[in-house]
Amino acid sequence: MNDQIDISIVVPVYNEGPIVHNSYDIIMKELIQHAEKFEIIFVDDGSVDDTFAHLEILALKDNRIKLIKLSSNCGSHMAIRAGLSYAVGRCACFIACDMQEPPYLIYKMKAELSENYNIVWAVRNSRKDSIITIIFAKLFYWMARKVVTHNIPPTGASMFMISDKVLTALNQYEERNLTLEGLFATMGFKSAYIYYERKKRIMGNSKWTLSKKLKLFIDFFIAYSNIPIRFVSLMGIFFSIIGFFWSSYIIFRAIISRDLALGWPALISILLVGFGVTNISLGVIAEYLWRTLDEARKRPKYIIEKLINIE
Repeated sequence: MNDQIDISIVVPVYNEGPIVHNSYDIIMKELIQHAEKFEIIFVDDGSVDDTFAHLEILALKDNRIKLIKLSSNCGSHMAIRAGLSYAVGRCACFIACDMQEPPYLIYKMKAELSENYNIVWAVRNSRKDSIITIIFAKLFYWMARKVVTHNIPPTGASMFMISDKVLTALNQYEERNLTLEGLFATMGFKSAYIYYERKKRIMGNSKWTLSKKLKLFIDFFIAYSNIPIRFVSLMGIFFSIIGFFWSSYIIFRAIISRDLALGWPALISILLVGFGVTNISLGVIAEYLWRTLDEARKRPKYIIEKLINIE
C-alpha cells in the first residue's frame, strides 16, 4: 500500500448531480479535522445526468479527489469494487453519497481497525425507512444469518472499513455476481462492530429499485450457499413421498370399495401442484446455470470510461 495515504474512501454515485457538492463538503468537514492523508474516490456508476461534470469540478480544485467513470450502470456493489481496486490507502471504506451514514463513522471505524480486526462494520441500531423496506431488510438479514453465516450483523451494515490485507484479498476475486456483505462475512477475517443510528434521508433518492433488491437477494443466497439447490432436492423427495402414499391410497380404495370418484378438481389440483414444484425447481437450477455461464464468458465486470487524478 502507498505509505503516503492513510485512508481511501470510496463513494459510489448514480444520478446524484444536485447533491455531490454538498456530500463532498460534509465529508471534507470531517476529514480535515484529522491529521491524516486521505483520498476520496468517487465512482460514477453510469449516470445519465450531469453528475460527472460536477465531480470533474471537484477534482480540478482538489487532487485528493479521484474519479472513476463507468461506461454503464453496474450497480452499487460493482461500483464500490471498482473504486476499491484503485484504492492505495492503508485502509479503505465506503460511504453512500446521500449521507444517511454520518462521516464521523469513518474515523470511529478506523479506531477499531487493528491487528486483531481486519474488517469493521458500522451496524444500524435502527432505521428510519418505510415499513416495507424495514420488513424486507429484516427478512433478508434473518435468512442470511440462518442460511449463510452468523458473521453478518442482524440489522445489516451500510458501511464498512477494511484493512489493506482484506483489500488485497478482495481484489483477487473475479466473480461478477457477488455481494460485498456476503463476501466480507465469509472471508474468514475477524470483524469488529460499531453501532449508530441511521439518519432519515435528507437529500437524494434511493436507487435501490425492487428489481435490484430481488437480484441482491438471489445473488446473496446463490453465491454463498448451497441451500437453494439443496432445497430443490429435498422438495423433490418430499413430493415424491406424498405422491407414493397418495397413489397407494388410491389403489387401496379402488381395490376395497371400487367406488372411487375423485373427479376433475382433485386431478387438476394435483397437476397444478406438480407443475408449480417443477417450475420452481427449474427456476432455481436456471439461476445456477445462468451464473455459471455469466462467469464462463469472462466478460469484464465493468468497463471504465474515464479516470481522473488516478495514475
